[in-house]
Amino acid sequence: MYFWKIGSLKEEIKKGELKEKDRFLYALIYIILSAIGMEAMGLMPINNGNIWDAINSISNIVVVTIGTIFSFKANGGSKGIDFLGRYFSISFVVAIRFIVILIPVIIVLSAYYSFAVTKDPDLNSTAYDTIPFIIWSAAFYWRVCVHIADVNNT
Repeated sequence: MYFWKIGSLKEEIKKGELKEKDRFLYALIYIILSAIGMEAMGLMPINNGNIWDAINSISNIVVVTIGTIFSFKANGGSKGIDFLGRYFSISFVVAIRFIVILIPVIIVLSAYYSFAVTKDPDLNSTAYDTIPFIIWSAAFYWRVCVHIADVNNT
């Protein structure tokens, strides 16, 4: 793996010598750093965040990391073929399907906050608005893994 020598990396790519495991590691590091960056930016404006905000941020990073690793393994690991092509294309279609599932969850949570919770300007995150999204995210990666494994077994 190269961290600084772009010339050497480009030569390896041109020669077709960049292994599937190296491609995966580059993608995994990029994905993890992106998730950490998104979570860091999302937490900045929170003045009085609580434990559920931290749980949400940490779980997002953990689920993305573990989900991507399991997806790579479902594709056959180092011996797999075209992990990145399969991962990104299958993830895209699964994401669209999961957004449809997310709509009722958002409606239920909106109703909950509109009717069950007092009008509090300092409303904090709770288990009710954190856990469903953790489950949704984990289920998303589970389905991605199932579909990648299906493609890998054919």
